Amino acid sequence: MTHLVLIYLGLCSILFGAEYQTPPQLLEKSLPGIARPEYLSSLSGSQNRITENFKTHELLSPRGNAFKLSVLPAKKCVDIFKELAEQKYIPFCYPEDGCYARAHEMTRVMEKKGIIAGKIFLEGALKVETKNSPKGYVEWRYHVVPLVAVREGGWLVLNAMDPSVANSPLTIKEWVAIQTSHPKGKITALYTTPRFNYTPSDKMKELTDYRIIDLAHTQKTLQTYLTLQTTRSKLQE
Repeated sequence: MTHLVLIYLGLCSILFGAEYQTPPQLLEKSLPGIARPEYLSSLSGSQNRITENFKTHELLSPRGNAFKLSVLPAKKCVDIFKELAEQKYIPFCYPEDGCYARAHEMTRVMEKKGIIAGKIFLEGALKVETKNSPKGYVEWRYHVVPLVAVREGGWLVLNAMDPSVANSPLTIKEWVAIQTSHPKGKITALYTTPRFNYTPSDKMKELTDYRIIDLAHTQKTLQTYLTLQTTRSKLQE
């Protein structure tokens, strides 16, 4: 266990910088997709130097199974982000809830364009300042967004696609920092899954396709929060 902790601390210093504090609960027990060194090695590979023109990049699910992501040129990633953000039926301006539905729909939009995305989940005490909430901020116990691999020069970087909190793709370090850079910020889990996994309850499931029940729930959720977003917008006019 000591070796796992040391490896975890070393990888965290790469991913999050020297000031990142290891959540105490990770020292107490091994969480799926967090304390396994081979998984963290895969995630820290978000900034690997590459010498070949890779079209796909492999990551590990919390169960340790590999899945592939499309590798995009940096400009293509930015263009896709903008296109996702312009999808008016996805309520990005109602960030209080529904990230699971937004992420699910975004991966499907990208898949129709031949882009295979994954998902990145962050669990913990999360808080984001945003003008899209009357309170000026939103709090989550978890957040999920699509994940793509990007070729930037001679480097391969994992980017989070999150129009609900950002105006452009974010590195994992940036995406985590936005949600945890507050006095009570805490990370309890950070892991990647294939695009088919819908919520944290699917963490250990190896899904190979979109489930009908999830697709139905996605559409219902998007419509519900789109209505709330529209109502809020009218009240603010």
